[in-house]
Amino acid sequence: MSRLDKFFAGLEFRSSTPDYAPGDVIEVMVTGDEGGAAVARVGDSTLRIEDAPGDAVNTRVLVAVETWDESSHRGTGTYRETVGKSAF
Repeated sequence: MSRLDKFFAGLEFRSSTPDYAPGDVIEVMVTGDEGGAAVARVGDSTLRIEDAPGDAVNTRVLVAVETWDESSHRGTGTYRETVGKSAF
């Protein structure tokens, strides 16, 4: 193994469109509100969060993924709990 291979070993790039599976529980930052439901954007993926509190925008929350469309990178999830606030 060359020095260059050793240097780059384990290097991976993150996708701007992460995929999730129903049943995944993830921590996300709520970035907005669409039609009365909280929305989290992770890269180019969008997750609509049902049952989130009215003041959820700009907070970190745990969400259980309910549905996920891999082709459009959109899905829905159910609010579990607030775990933090924005650093802004």
